[in-house]
Amino acid sequence: MKKTKMILLEPVLSKTVHSIVRTTLLLLSLTLTAISMPYVLNWSDNHSSQWQEGLPENWTKAFVQMETSSIIEEGPTELDMWLKDFSLVVSDPSRWLTTEGMLIKNSTVSAQSSHGSNFPEPFESVPPTDWFLNGKEEEALEPVTELLESPAASVIVPNKVLLYFTHSRESFLPYLPDTKDPNLAHNSKVNITQMGPYLKTAFEKRGVGTVLDQTDIVGNIKNNGLDYYAHAYDESRKVVQTATASLPGLTYLIDVHRDSARHDVTALEHEGKVYARVAFVVGGEHAESDKNLALAKKVHAKMNEIIPGISRDVYLKEGAGTNGKFNQDLSANSLLLELGGVDNTFEEMQLSADLFAEVLSGIVLEAEAVSQP
Repeated sequence: MKKTKMILLEPVLSKTVHSIVRTTLLLLSLTLTAISMPYVLNWSDNHSSQWQEGLPENWTKAFVQMETSSIIEEGPTELDMWLKDFSLVVSDPSRWLTTEGMLIKNSTVSAQSSHGSNFPEPFESVPPTDWFLNGKEEEALEPVTELLESPAASVIVPNKVLLYFTHSRESFLPYLPDTKDPNLAHNSKVNITQMGPYLKTAFEKRGVGTVLDQTDIVGNIKNNGLDYYAHAYDESRKVVQTATASLPGLTYLIDVHRDSARHDVTALEHEGKVYARVAFVVGGEHAESDKNLALAKKVHAKMNEIIPGISRDVYLKEGAGTNGKFNQDLSANSLLLELGGVDNTFEEMQLSADLFAEVLSGIVLEAEAVSQP
């Protein structure tokens, strides 16, 4: 009688199920890595300046909190805040690549420093879409800084500079006591537009006529239910075109922002005073790009001649995932100025605004063949 060979199905099924589970987990791990890698790379670049001097303070604090968590009861830890921020990035695709560009190795996104700077590139803090459209805005502390009136009598060349604010609600953590997340540092009352009157005065007392447009561009976007960063430059373009159409002499178009970089990057102590470091962003995808880049480099160099290190660098941004123009195609004399960062105060920014106005005013008056007062 021929013997029948028995094959046990249970071990085979067990191995198959194990293989499927293992493969699924591997694919999930790869997917999460791909999603989080842009954020990790950008975070790494933004904090690289701290590594040469040892571990960042918040890393040290997080390690201590983990070691003492079993014996000390306290509120949210540094690790809790990191995990919260990471979950926001993963859950909100609009924050994987910001409109002003993110430095991603081996990708089509490009943000090249013009001088090989060790400082991280400018990187905008992007509020989650649901918070931007529906979130409750906290009460902000009004700055003590006085908003100055422009000394019109000092103007030598009228209507040369236009100041405007594409990201009009970019605010500052020192004035938002209940906010710790830089991505939530946005406020309708206390924000970067309040630097407008001071900058206008700084230019006009040096003889350069300046038009200030404090349109709440972000407010217009929000009222229309649109995405913050996807439509900001389209909205500010209308502001610039309206201003230049009525005053054709406005050829120096200055879009003023604040960076999301922290105080260790955006602050500089000089002769007993703390200045807000500046940076310049140039879009590389339009015909005027070379001229914009040349102007930005000139201002950067002259500012650093007066106070070494006050300007972080000039950054050329182009490729997928970045705007590439920033409305700078509207004039060969366009600048996107990052004035300080999310941790700076108005006092710190005013010191740097004076220097920026001094340098650019000299360039404008030289081009107009007149002497600076």
